[in-house]
Amino acid sequence: MLPKYKDIVDLLKKGSTIEAQEKIMSLREGALDLQEENQDLKEQIKKLQSEMSLKNSVVYDNACYWLEDNEGRDGPFCQRCFDVDKMLVRLQGGHNELWECKECDKEFCGKNHVVPSLNIPIRY
Repeated sequence: MLPKYKDIVDLLKKGSTIEAQEKIMSLREGALDLQEENQDLKEQIKKLQSEMSLKNSVVYDNACYWLEDNEGRDGPFCQRCFDVDKMLVRLQGGHNELWECKECDKEFCGKNHVVPSLNIPIRY
């Protein structure tokens, strides 16, 4: 617990300057600790605000996530990486609406994906 200003004043009035100096040093240390804690809390708030902003601009559509804003849509991003790790990992590929995540090695098929036929002749 931090020393109170009144206690320091009382010590000075009694002539206990060494004890008063010790209380002042304790008060300074406490102030520094509070400044560090305050800075940490500000960083946590900033991070949470950023996460909330991201969450509000991410849209799940067609098995993937997309970033949407007034200018349009960006993506697609991996559904698994965002749901599990809160990371936006851009999917690769896209030919025939088949996307691959290089981070988690998952594949995603869009709603217009067509499974290619093999055209292998059957021999009897």
